[in-house]
Amino acid sequence: MNRMRNIGTIAALGGFTASVALLTGLSGARADDLQQLQANQQLLQQEINQLAALKTPATPGAASLAGSFPRSILIPGTDTSLAVGGYVKLDAFYWLSGGVPNGNVSASDAVNNYLQSVPLNVGAPGVGGFNAHSRGNGVFQFTARESRFHIETRTPTAWGPADTFLELDFYGCSAGGLDCSNQNQVTNPVVPRLRLAYGTLGPWLAGQDWVAVNDLEAQPEMIDFGGEMGHFAYARAPQLRYTWAGPYGLSAIVAANQPLTQVIGPAGAYETDSGSVTEGAAEAGFAPVALAVNPAKNSLPDGNFVLGITQPWGHLRLNAIVQDMSLQDGAFISKDYLGYGGGFSGNVRPGWFGWAKDGFGFEAWAGSGLGHYANGTAGPTGWQGIASNFGAAPGVAGNVCGYGSLVAPAGAGPGTEPAVSPKDSTTAACAAFVHSTTFSQFGGQVNYAHYWLPNLRSTVIYGYQGQDIPSGLLGGFVGVANRDVWNATANLIWSPVAFVNIGLEYTFGERETVSGLRGDMNVIEGEFQVSF
Repeated sequence: MNRMRNIGTIAALGGFTASVALLTGLSGARADDLQQLQANQQLLQQEINQLAALKTPATPGAASLAGSFPRSILIPGTDTSLAVGGYVKLDAFYWLSGGVPNGNVSASDAVNNYLQSVPLNVGAPGVGGFNAHSRGNGVFQFTARESRFHIETRTPTAWGPADTFLELDFYGCSAGGLDCSNQNQVTNPVVPRLRLAYGTLGPWLAGQDWVAVNDLEAQPEMIDFGGEMGHFAYARAPQLRYTWAGPYGLSAIVAANQPLTQVIGPAGAYETDSGSVTEGAAEAGFAPVALAVNPAKNSLPDGNFVLGITQPWGHLRLNAIVQDMSLQDGAFISKDYLGYGGGFSGNVRPGWFGWAKDGFGFEAWAGSGLGHYANGTAGPTGWQGIASNFGAAPGVAGNVCGYGSLVAPAGAGPGTEPAVSPKDSTTAACAAFVHSTTFSQFGGQVNYAHYWLPNLRSTVIYGYQGQDIPSGLLGGFVGVANRDVWNATANLIWSPVAFVNIGLEYTFGERETVSGLRGDMNVIEGEFQVSF
């Protein structure tokens, strides 16, 4: 109605203007002026007709460009609906304490990833060296790396919906000569990274997606990209998955995931995709000892199992994983290990005090040999599945002969390629001194979201996780490997319009190593995010 009223107003103004022009002494105007006036009126009428056409209802039976799901369009000549989406986001970080002043920290990962390796409170000028933790007070960063885009399609078939989803962000490394360091030179050349890439046919999914036991609905809304501590299986992986949707909101999922054996010991932390035989130890900065071979191996995919129920008040899930892991050196070591664990998760909207949108999220889990399912990161500070003294220097961590180790030339610094092997290391007798074991891991998180206004909300979060890693197999890494990590977070997020988020978040977090050393961080984060 407003648009038709505007059309009438435009028409009236156009006619009035023409009448005034003709009645106020334009009789002496030249013929070309009159023609120009008539041409202007004609153009005005065309605009009025175009505006009116916008209100004309579509002809019955005419094709529509609207797709089968929100914000999608129908690809002409097909039954496939297509949508493009994503967001652009600027994150700001100010570390009151615990930042890294000399590195391109994985900003936007301050909690889940960075906290696990935050500098420890050890050392001081003149007393045991400089204190890396104290240098982290007052560190500022900007980043736009979390920005992302995705393409989604949906097509109906006789076998059920056939969907595809492809998503990239800009957290990639080591492409075209670039890596995760030196990102702030000249143009800040961050690299695209594949996040999700999967297709579905009915209940089947194949491709890279969040692992099935990762309960995204139980997670809190956070500005920090890494998420909270204590979340179970915060990971994406290539997989084949089947989902059963039953009555009364019941569902079940069975999935086979890409496996990953992760090991920690005196030679550092390494895993099945560490690359060259010495890369695991070299990445950990452990020298002069490195590995003669990377013994981590996988023979079977991981199993994920989920049983859930969804109701108007929220949802509950039971989650379980099992993974096969192996250590094989091709000579005398051939050992198989079983990682397993599980827990529960969910969210509840109690509806108290008339706050229909408020709700709790929660989860708890435990297991043995969980590896990256324990919400872990790579490196000696992370959460591996196996502890082993394989590759230790002779006489270190019970590895009497140093079986599996290579010794670098005398005086070699960190990262130097090993050159000489102890001649007594490659024997069955020395292999008997290699000990490996899985170990228990556990954790959980709880969060509560409150809506102050329909477009203004806050979330408070607490997350914790720990592990009983055997210190006797770690050698010098007892002061690096984590035993406990926790965080407490609170935020305030405002959406002036539905597709824009402006927020502020505070986090305090602490980690404690196996030897009892501690490090903590206080960080304030801000965001400006525009979705499309």
